[in-house]
Amino acid sequence: MFPCYNMATTMNSSLFENDILLAAKAGFQHIELRKEKLLDYLRRGHSLSELKELLEENQIRPVCINALADISFHKGQARETVEELCHFLCYAGQFVGCRDLEVIAAFGAPTDEREAVTAETAGILSRLGPIAADYGMRLALEYMGVPKCSVRTFDHALEIVDRVDLPNVGLLVDTWHHFAGGSTPEELLQAGAEKIFIVHVGDAPDKAPLTMRRNECIWPGDGAVPITALLRNLKTAGYDHVVSVEVFDPDVQAMKPEQCIPMAYLKTVNAMKEAGVC
Repeated sequence: MFPCYNMATTMNSSLFENDILLAAKAGFQHIELRKEKLLDYLRRGHSLSELKELLEENQIRPVCINALADISFHKGQARETVEELCHFLCYAGQFVGCRDLEVIAAFGAPTDEREAVTAETAGILSRLGPIAADYGMRLALEYMGVPKCSVRTFDHALEIVDRVDLPNVGLLVDTWHHFAGGSTPEELLQAGAEKIFIVHVGDAPDKAPLTMRRNECIWPGDGAVPITALLRNLKTAGYDHVVSVEVFDPDVQAMKPEQCIPMAYLKTVNAMKEAGVC
């Protein structure tokens, strides 16, 4: 596996291009592009060609765009907007050399009934999957262990992906969300490597499932998440791609990026070494 930098860790403290430069300097060879930062970069007059050149000059590979969120339970123009944004993000990803686009199911869905959520989420992914395939892109569904998200657990996300049954629709496993939603390390063995597209790593305090806030996502190794077991089981399942560090702790978010990004590299590599996956 390979350490990867997720731009969300310096969400408001660093510009898009600065993240790339500092991540490469810190030792990262892979980076996850944040959608909001990408759009800001383009609004400030930069182009996808400039971005591709910047990535190549710094020898850092973009692996995922994070994220196309709240994709389900839309109708009419709202659904068309989701599809149009999928087109754009997949076009941008293909242009700069990304392979994956993270997708997230609805927040505040009109129902919490599992089958209704499964059918709706699988339905929209069945529409978006072929769009992504036209650009050579994959969709990685992230389940989120917070009450407002309609898909909160690994087993539910896997059920949805299995129902879609497209080779370019798989899972994003986030260690924070996995723990926060009450999923276990052993569950990861239920999915083969072909179903797990990308992995996020972050830690959490020892709290009951579905009681944590997103800003309680701390450095890997500093909390109660069984990261070692999770990474080892991912390896056993056949996963051999990036481990992308994503932290929302306000103290981390407030760090100067020149300090934060090297620390992100150190924390990620240490967690990977502890698990024996790098």
